[in-house]
Amino acid sequence: MRQKIYILIVGCLLLGMSVRAQDFHFSQFYANPLYLSPSLAGATDGGRLAVNYRNQWPAVSKAFSTYSISFDNFFSKFNSGIGFYLIQDHAGSAGLTSTQAAFQYSYNLLVTNDLQVVPAVQFTYGNRAVDFNKIVFPDQPPGSGGGSGGFDRLSNEQVHYIDLAASVFVYSSRFWMGLTVDHLARPNYSFMNEQAEVNLKYVVFGGLNIWTERRRNKGMNRAFSMSFRYQNQDNLSQADLGVYWYNGPLELGFWYRGLPFFNESGSKAINQDAVVALLGYDFGMVRMGYSYDITISNLGWSTAGAHEISLILEFNQKGNMRLGGRRPAVPCSETANPLNSGGKYRKKRRRIF
Repeated sequence: MRQKIYILIVGCLLLGMSVRAQDFHFSQFYANPLYLSPSLAGATDGGRLAVNYRNQWPAVSKAFSTYSISFDNFFSKFNSGIGFYLIQDHAGSAGLTSTQAAFQYSYNLLVTNDLQVVPAVQFTYGNRAVDFNKIVFPDQPPGSGGGSGGFDRLSNEQVHYIDLAASVFVYSSRFWMGLTVDHLARPNYSFMNEQAEVNLKYVVFGGLNIWTERRRNKGMNRAFSMSFRYQNQDNLSQADLGVYWYNGPLELGFWYRGLPFFNESGSKAINQDAVVALLGYDFGMVRMGYSYDITISNLGWSTAGAHEISLILEFNQKGNMRLGGRRPAVPCSETANPLNSGGKYRKKRRRIF
């Protein structure tokens, strides 16, 4: 099984084909908001720093390890937010490394006191690198060392590219909905001297606040919400559907990832990936989250699922700063939405994510 998985990593990632594995994946996508949508840049009343780590398939030697750090800030004078993130992924014994740095700009439009629209753009620089000398292919002569064999067409150990993305985010105190369109520049990921443009990627996400209970005299803060994310790239699709339950300072989440009513392209197998369990804890202005992916696809337990850790720090927060304090709060994951405010929407600090 491990050999098959390694061949999958080499075949899908190295050749630069249009596959799902081209883009980074985080199960706690609300705890990595800038990667989810450029519209979430500047979504607090000040500065925010987020750090994420994902170890996918730990039972497979050197499978996927992904690191992410992001920072964003809201500028009330310009009613705008800016954000920056840096993500790096390591895969396989050949040292396949993917790095992506992005700058984001968002603008906040107040439709009503309880409705916001946030369009945004993103500019991205990316790099992919691999060490051909560490690769040994099946048709390679014994004792010849790495870097020869059936993949003689591999000519570039590094690929540099520029990309663009755009998004829009709509929310009120009751619901939220967002759309992100990535790879607008159609970059070329291939390590060969061939054209292998990446297909457009569409991400739709949203949620609904079921109920929220806050009692300041008892220090009580409880919430329950449902949320989803759907991604499509070329003929590949993936959906996440889950719930969050928050009873401060503890948060629990449960997600299902897959499309159980549709088969995978060219296969009779049911399109399902994993169920995800989340545990979050509130340390004031610091939020920590841990999640574990339980694999339910054909890979089974041989991969040992995936571990993911998130850490969010908010600072320099200014109450009543944005739009006279009229901005409603999005009732999403508490791990990604520290310091929720309650009461009326006027003259209260409002936060999203």
